[in-house]
Amino acid sequence: MAREDQRRERASHSERPRILVADPIAHEGVAYLRGFAEVDERSGLSAAALSELMPHYDALVVRSETKVTAAVIAAGARLRAIGRAGVGVDNIDVEAATRRGIVVVNSPTGNIVAAAEHTIALLLSLARHIPTANAALRVGRWDRAKYVGTEVRGKTLGIVGLGKVGAEVARRAGEGGLGMRLIATDPYASPETARKLNAELVSLDEVLAQADFLTVHTVLTAGTRGLLGVEELARMKPSARVINCARGGIIEEKALLDALAAGQLAGAALDVFTQEPPGEDPTLHALIEHPRVITTPHLGASTEEAQVLVALDVAEQLAEILRGGAARAAVNAPLILPETLRQLQPWMALIEQLGRLYTQLHPGRLHPAELSIAGEIALYDTRPLTAALVKGLLESVSEAHVNLVNAPVLAKDWGLEIRESRSTEREQYANLVMLRVSADGSEAPASVLGATITWGEERVVRVDQYATDFVPMGHILICRNVDRPGMIGTVGTILGEAGVNIGHMDVGPLAAAGGGHSRGRGGGEALMVLSLDEAVPADALERIKAATDISGVTSVVL
Repeated sequence: MAREDQRRERASHSERPRILVADPIAHEGVAYLRGFAEVDERSGLSAAALSELMPHYDALVVRSETKVTAAVIAAGARLRAIGRAGVGVDNIDVEAATRRGIVVVNSPTGNIVAAAEHTIALLLSLARHIPTANAALRVGRWDRAKYVGTEVRGKTLGIVGLGKVGAEVARRAGEGGLGMRLIATDPYASPETARKLNAELVSLDEVLAQADFLTVHTVLTAGTRGLLGVEELARMKPSARVINCARGGIIEEKALLDALAAGQLAGAALDVFTQEPPGEDPTLHALIEHPRVITTPHLGASTEEAQVLVALDVAEQLAEILRGGAARAAVNAPLILPETLRQLQPWMALIEQLGRLYTQLHPGRLHPAELSIAGEIALYDTRPLTAALVKGLLESVSEAHVNLVNAPVLAKDWGLEIRESRSTEREQYANLVMLRVSADGSEAPASVLGATITWGEERVVRVDQYATDFVPMGHILICRNVDRPGMIGTVGTILGEAGVNIGHMDVGPLAAAGGGHSRGRGGGEALMVLSLDEAVPADALERIKAATDISGVTSVVL
């Protein structure tokens, strides 16, 4: 009997999933994994060695050091899940994993408190000159008079980005903590959220003008890159200090260095940089060595507690996936049946682009939206199309990674209501998708975007009240202008002088009720859509905005 029990135990043991931990994670996470799987810890593997091992494992756990390339993923014949013990997944080829039906998970919330506390630590260090005073004392200088600081109580803290980390900073810095006055700017934050944090929602210009300390907690996107540049820093008080524990590039590093040199700012604290490690970049080295700058090597998430939290978070999700369940923080979409994927994938990509187009045409809070689907595609399960819209809307303004599993949850978290309507009846096009968004409860839609696929190519056929025809890809300039001769020449001349080539041009007249064109006699309004080979320089964009009979200009990147 004892031998039979041993045999069964060995059989059960051999059937447990196998997990490779390729980067060091907290031992609590490893212990959790060992509770349901066979776990091997092998750090510092080369790409070739990792690929050689992958056929033997059901799941892989990494941090930021190991690169999970398409080749590594392809070698994982039995690989079902990849866990990133942290937030960023730049070191994982998510697209390759998705194609193989491998779920990629991360831990987006485990380091929120750590990042907020590090922000507060840098704020107080700036106020009291702690690093420089410590360095002076270490070499024998007792310079008490030189390092007179400033109290933060009663000072104004400006918070750029009132998401999870920004909110935690507000809780610690406000009335119940450091006693600071809080102002914040975030186009996606609700007044109710700000009120609960005792923060006043104001414009970015007001934050810059009033802040004694300014801290950045927004994601790095095309819209936030260089958010604080030469002009913005010049609007701040000479006594103000700035802190960045979010992402390198949100504050222009050369502009920050110049502002410090010119006496436009009292100091800065940086935990993140555009290049990490800094390498040979002279601007980064000048900032690191500047006497009024405090720097740390991206330590925002580097606490023992945060490392335990992210390790346990990922371990719990891997357990759920390997048991046949769904992860709560999946980065990519789960495997879709081949036939469904083949039919809906082009439409998913198109609808995602519609969401990204909308957020750039109408930046600000997200409003209830309706996704209308007409034609043969309405016969399919269109939930992936709704998820694609959520993906396009949210990933444009956040670090959220949206897929079929987490789209409903993330939409709820953001207060984003998506209504879907379907009809198999054909109108002007065999298949047509329409995004309608009504702002502030109005019945009339504030924005209408329509798109179809003709001859295998995605086309946007309506923007608000205008009939259009352009491919939603690359750099696009959208101008509202008076419908009169010469408008195309005006814009084309400015772009030509700026060296920007126009790949495609479309002038959209008012759309008829049924979706067709309804051009009047001229003198009304039209929409000019220009597909460009590159971004429009800022000075050229300003010239176009200032041109006669142009009422609105938006530069879009898709």
